[in-house]
Amino acid sequence: MTNIQIFLPESMKVFVEEQVAKGGYSSANEYLQQLIFQDQQRKSQEGKHPQLMAKLQTQAQLNDEKFEVIADKLADEFAAYFGS
Repeated sequence: MTNIQIFLPESMKVFVEEQVAKGGYSSANEYLQQLIFQDQQRKSQEGKHPQLMAKLQTQAQLNDEKFEVIADKLADEFAAYFGS
């Protein structure tokens, strides 16, 4: 194995320490290794299924657009009911 040195803001350090305690990891090192492994797996799957990933991204964009339309409508109705 090799070493890598990273610098984190205090808030991220605290977050990592909390995840180690809650997640049953033996160390921050183990937690970070697991995160990197999961990212590698995800990216590997994306490479194997580019059409599926493109479809999922398109669906996410459509969901965002639908949300915006509904949120705008609700805001208009709220303003009409309670006043601007």
